[in-house]
Amino acid sequence: MAYAEKRGKRWRGRYKQPNGRWGSVTRDEHGQPFRTKRQAAEYAHALETDVRRGSYVSPRDGRVTVAAWAALWLESLDVSPLTLRDYRSRLRAVILPEWGHVAVGDITPVGYSIWEKKLRDEGYAENSISGVRSTFRTMMEDARTSKLRADNPIPDRKVGRRGRYKSKHSGGERVYPTPRQALYVARNALELRGLGMYAMVLTGYYTGLRIGELAGLTRDRLKLDDEDGTGARILLEYQSQYVEGKPALVPAKYGSARGLIIHPSLAELLKQVLGSHDSQFVFTAPKGGRLLIGGDFYTYTWRPIVEGRPPLPAVRGRRAQPGLRPVLGVTGMDPHGLRHGHKVALDEAGHPRVAVEERMGHTLQGVEGTYSHTTLAMELDIAKSLQELWEASLSPTLERGYGPMPTVEEQEKLISQFSPKRPRKVPRQRHPSPAMEGGGGVGDSR
Repeated sequence: MAYAEKRGKRWRGRYKQPNGRWGSVTRDEHGQPFRTKRQAAEYAHALETDVRRGSYVSPRDGRVTVAAWAALWLESLDVSPLTLRDYRSRLRAVILPEWGHVAVGDITPVGYSIWEKKLRDEGYAENSISGVRSTFRTMMEDARTSKLRADNPIPDRKVGRRGRYKSKHSGGERVYPTPRQALYVARNALELRGLGMYAMVLTGYYTGLRIGELAGLTRDRLKLDDEDGTGARILLEYQSQYVEGKPALVPAKYGSARGLIIHPSLAELLKQVLGSHDSQFVFTAPKGGRLLIGGDFYTYTWRPIVEGRPPLPAVRGRRAQPGLRPVLGVTGMDPHGLRHGHKVALDEAGHPRVAVEERMGHTLQGVEGTYSHTTLAMELDIAKSLQELWEASLSPTLERGYGPMPTVEEQEKLISQFSPKRPRKVPRQRHPSPAMEGGGGVGDSR
């Protein structure tokens, strides 16, 4: 039975541990020493109660610091390289600078909530905060199951709601293009980076592949001749991502390797791309090297083909470059918007949900997923409707597809809007490949 004993001027509690040995405790869960016999005895009795209930956590284990536990936790994980990279990055850059010296048992829900609010006030994006919270919560859940503490102090925002109400749509809708808008973005890409980037934009829209999957697509994964009537296909297996700071091919996200049927016009375009170079990758950098999807890609390629760019004068080592007009209606769109646009196009065409979700690399949940199956007829119908969308996007139109050419001042303002906390300087343009003329359609008089 637990009891208290005098140790100098203070008291300590004695209690039976799960192994039958006597344990001692000199401080409570807040780190305060026991100043009376009653305090020590009551705390020791509570620990024995936890032992009987099977919820006992050794006070000494709870003194392990977050930094020490994080190092051990990372070694224990068996996750994909990308997930491990994200965990390491969030721990190193955000979690450990604040919590590394704190004992695992000293973290409280209120303390964490105050810190999360501070991150939001400092300008962290909601997606970043959500990722940090998820990593921290997962790590603390493993600390709980390892008996380092009795509960998980990181709140699960999916259960209930605390704080002021936030509309589900307060963050704004995802920007995605129509088939014609996708074509306009692709034409800007053609002028800026050539045939490969033109084809990559259209492939992204008409297949729904993620940007990493497009960058990691190799020529041996293309079946562009429909010899058996099952349609031309992309046999997706890998994606390109940075692993330990170096570009690498890793399995497709969530293990979503799949074969996607593609329509004839896209197959012909991809044949042209393969015939234009001898790289193992389908989509390459302007000079034929590996296409790297990093910060430079978004700054020097993606943003200009969507938002436009003023003409650039000739400077030493670089010829003058024409400006690009912004595509109307897709301001702020990122490459993932092409994937959203593809899903919308399939839904509007009324294709079976199981075929659409399988094409997107998702698994249909529940009874519907158990008893629903994608057939060849469903896939051929998808290819047919995508071909019709492709042809319709090339038809003549009176609509304004592009806005006016941006000025240098407007470009500076646009760049600063992307990072209000840390305004960027106007980026220096790299040496792009010579502009290509044309664009695969008669519906625009650029």
